[in-house]
Amino acid sequence: SAASAHPSDYRFASFQHRLGAYALDIGLGVLTLGIGWLIWSFIVWPEGQTPAKKILKLRTINAVTNQPASWGHMAIRELLIPLTVAIASGVTGGLAWAAWITIEICFYFLKGKRTLRDYWVKTVIVNEA
Repeated sequence: SAASAHPSDYRFASFQHRLGAYALDIGLGVLTLGIGWLIWSFIVWPEGQTPAKKILKLRTINAVTNQPASWGHMAIRELLIPLTVAIASGVTGGLAWAAWITIEICFYFLKGKRTLRDYWVKTVIVNEA
């Protein structure tokens, strides 16, 4: 069970799996004009998932409690941080977005399959498939 699980018991999501979930979330957002994605997100965030993570059997785990990330964790992780990056990108002509993506990719490969966002929000993404 997740309550007794230790972080090393999880199978971290691969870069390709995470990238696929990110692309699928964007696709679902575009397809539903953002509204359907947001409503679905509000429903699955308490399970530590986004719509795409639900489909691809990925879960966001709180790295401190080893429980699925809370609704609040997910709102910060999936909405507040990307919104902040989007605003900064608008101000910097896209430079902030390019820097963010580069940092996220570097962190994933250098820091044990966790991105900067994972460290900030204290989460890990696991593959439950």
